Amino acid sequence: MPRKIIKLWLILLLVTVVGCKSNPTPADSLIEVTETPDNTDTDTSVTNPPSHLLLPIIENNTGKVLIQNINGNTQYPNNGYMITSINGHRLIIDPSFMPSKRLIDFNPSAIISTHSHSDHYDQLFNSYYDCPKILWSIETLEIDDFKIFTILSSHNDDNLNETYPSNILVVVEVDGLRIAHMGDIGQTSLTDEQLDLLGEIDIAFMQYENKFSRMTLENEKGFNLFEQFSPKIGIPTHYTEDTIPVLIDKYGELIEFENYFTISKDELPQTSLNIYRLINNHKYF
Repeated sequence: MPRKIIKLWLILLLVTVVGCKSNPTPADSLIEVTETPDNTDTDTSVTNPPSHLLLPIIENNTGKVLIQNINGNTQYPNNGYMITSINGHRLIIDPSFMPSKRLIDFNPSAIISTHSHSDHYDQLFNSYYDCPKILWSIETLEIDDFKIFTILSSHNDDNLNETYPSNILVVVEVDGLRIAHMGDIGQTSLTDEQLDLLGEIDIAFMQYENKFSRMTLENEKGFNLFEQFSPKIGIPTHYTEDTIPVLIDKYGELIEFENYFTISKDELPQTSLNIYRLINNHKYF
């Protein structure tokens, strides 16, 4: 075969292979896709998963809201959560290193990521094509049992960039509860506008120690932010074992759960700034 024809054949082959790859999902707006691409594996059935795996709970028969720590990221295991309504609808915030859909189909109502870092955003998991997604953008969404809106914030300073948010705060209303995921907020303080939008928060996922947000035990930035909006319950996300005695000293004894807890509006503490430590023992691999 002549050399020019060989080169042309190789170029056509390369174009074909590259063209088969899915374009990356836009990360600046709420996305809803109703059709599943032809190359998606739709066989999600699994029978008898390996005994060493520990998977999240899918059904919710408790009559309460079910909150689970679900990240498979062993370095940062406390960032991602699934909130399941009384009716069994599921919202996932900040997934990372998640199990395949073939292993367990979460069938979420929506998926939200507060920012693009890999411990808060799982690109493969966010390929669930049949649900809306909010990816670090300012949006509102009402779906199933959830009312959701996001608030502009900053990952490591007080510069709030409306065009390219470095972090968003997520507020969720479900079954009478008002829940906030603060992502990796790194501001020195919340603005008046942010506080007004947050309102009275019942449960907040909040970081206290994260060098990427310039947040240390010494500068107490995370604690100061937490006390500004003063939720009833705080669930630590980024922290180390050194954070635990500081939390106890400031807010009293921690209440610990393994993987999940259930709660209803009338079971909320009467006081604010209580700490629930949600230990993640899930195993997906």
